[in-house]
Amino acid sequence: ARRLLAEVANVEVLAWVASVHTLDAKVDAESVTLAQVESNIVRCPDAACAEEMIAQIDWARRHGDSLGGVVEVVARQVPAGLGMPVFDKLEADLAKALMSLPASKGFEIGSGFAGTTMTGSEHNDPYESREGRIHTRTNYSGGVQGGIRIGEPIVMRVAFKPTATIAKEQETVTDQGAATTLAAKGRHDPCVLPRAVPMVEAMVALVLADHYLRQRGQCGA
Repeated sequence: ARRLLAEVANVEVLAWVASVHTLDAKVDAESVTLAQVESNIVRCPDAACAEEMIAQIDWARRHGDSLGGVVEVVARQVPAGLGMPVFDKLEADLAKALMSLPASKGFEIGSGFAGTTMTGSEHNDPYESREGRIHTRTNYSGGVQGGIRIGEPIVMRVAFKPTATIAKEQETVTDQGAATTLAAKGRHDPCVLPRAVPMVEAMVALVLADHYLRQRGQCGA
């Protein structure tokens, strides 16, 4: 899917760890590069924040606990017009795919929930001519309006819960309903975020490739 998108429209799909627990990275979705994402083991392009994330994850591991966080992803150069206005909205299919990933618990596109604190006049993305092309001045819609792809980057965030299987002893019950405790054995990741990055990219690429092929079959090249 990634190769198809790159060949037909030079599409780039790139994800990174945007937050771990209470730590939030500062990353520009329009300019972030693969080299920056892969520059450290936590896959966070914000080098200073990445060091804090690594330390926080190591703390959780040593204490038999786990941490959650957010993976952010951007799709650039996606052809305009992909998607449908009612059934199979582009953002609906993206949400379904990303929420199908293990441990995912939330999805946002564009301004997401933060948009609820804005007025319509603040949130609307005004169009303007820039460098000979039509763009929106802001991108609160996240590159999709009315279920259909517009020309701006598609920016999304996926929330992942803390790993459920931890070494710390927890209260539970037996299959007979009797109170007992459970402490997991073996190796379990204290944070799934770095491993989730390529999975998020793959899901986005698959959905975009599906929509590209659908549009090509319906409308021609």
